[in-house]
Amino acid sequence: MLRFISLFAGIGGFDLALETMGMQCVAQVEIDPYATSILEAHWPNVPKYRDIRSVGRHNLPSCEVLAGGFPCQPHSLAGSRRAGDDERDLWGEFARLIREIRPRYVLAENVGGIRSSDGGRFFAAILRDLAQAGYDAEWQTLSAAAVGAFHKRERLWIVAYPNRKRHHQ
Repeated sequence: MLRFISLFAGIGGFDLALETMGMQCVAQVEIDPYATSILEAHWPNVPKYRDIRSVGRHNLPSCEVLAGGFPCQPHSLAGSRRAGDDERDLWGEFARLIREIRPRYVLAENVGGIRSSDGGRFFAAILRDLAQAGYDAEWQTLSAAAVGAFHKRERLWIVAYPNRKRHHQ
């Protein structure tokens, strides 16, 4: 059974999906008090951590999958699109945890607009961060309508896994 850590857990959407696929949630990281109360109600035995900046290999359990939808406000077409200049940009923390934990798989999600955020440089930096950590990545933008919802709501999904060089190490 693959074990996963849920970053930016919200109210547990990723967690429900991954558990439905047969995986086990071993930790959740969520700063919002209301969302954390929902997580507590549904996953009372899963360790909770409040701030992604305070977690790492030193205090998180081991896992095979690191999953999360990092904050989208810096990249949303509906916002000011300040990308890495936005204090809510936490991709750097996600990347740090990937380097520290070295999971078998990474599942990341964000708004479709992240591909053009900062003229495409932000998305290029994500792929560079993954490559420098020893991961190859595949990505696809899917809309909620593509899976039966009545609205578009496009999301970019990134799946990363050890590249050949890291795999052989």
